[in-house]
Amino acid sequence: MGKLDGKVVIITGCSSGLGKQQAIRLAEEGAKLAICSRTESRLMETKKLCEESGAEVFAMALDIMSYDDLVTFVDKTVERFGTIDVLVNNAHTVTNPGPFLEKPIEDLDTEMHSSVYAYWHLMKLCYPYLKDKPGAGSSIINFASEAAVAGLESFAPYAASKEAVRGLSRVVAREWGQFNIRVNTLCPNGLTDNCQMGFDHLEPDVREWAENAFTDNPFKRAGDPYHDVAPIVVFFASDDSRWITGQNIHADGGTLINA
Repeated sequence: MGKLDGKVVIITGCSSGLGKQQAIRLAEEGAKLAICSRTESRLMETKKLCEESGAEVFAMALDIMSYDDLVTFVDKTVERFGTIDVLVNNAHTVTNPGPFLEKPIEDLDTEMHSSVYAYWHLMKLCYPYLKDKPGAGSSIINFASEAAVAGLESFAPYAASKEAVRGLSRVVAREWGQFNIRVNTLCPNGLTDNCQMGFDHLEPDVREWAENAFTDNPFKRAGDPYHDVAPIVVFFASDDSRWITGQNIHADGGTLINA
């Protein structure tokens, strides 16, 4: 028996990185998955891995910034599985880092539309299927960022969009609790393939800081997306988190410790 047996879970951004590892972990816990990404070939690799774990999987290549694509994705998910129990808003397009004065407004548009706007749309589109479920209800998990909390230099659009995600999530948690929907955010610190590729675009001093940030914690090691971060997503998706909403969890090995 898995912790998510019978639950239908939507996860965005599953071709690589945290999204891919979450999908695999959720599949192993018995969830039925609807996954998406821009890159179809890599998405299908994730689909295959999840199916090998015994999951039923619907996969669709789409642009998270296209509202029409999101409508189609949700409609096809419900057509396939009949309902939605969990929404994991993981996808986000990160623009090339640079000083705030040099960042064009187009970069802010990209990051806002790939996170805040996409999360906004998907929460509303999934709402009719998430609302008023019996027992522990349903769950929305929105990905935020510790880099935004810390105000990491050269990431102004990223920080602005990710902090907006946290604010939006708190409001929706308050408004939708009456419908037995819980909404939480997660700030992960896991060294993914995407992070490693992103280091190539950083200035040397920023790159050194970013690389060190992954091991700057009491455990003195980088977090593993599958073993260290994905289990938190499983917890939020499962009935075990039934009494938690409007909260932000730092799955970071203690990088940020405060009262």
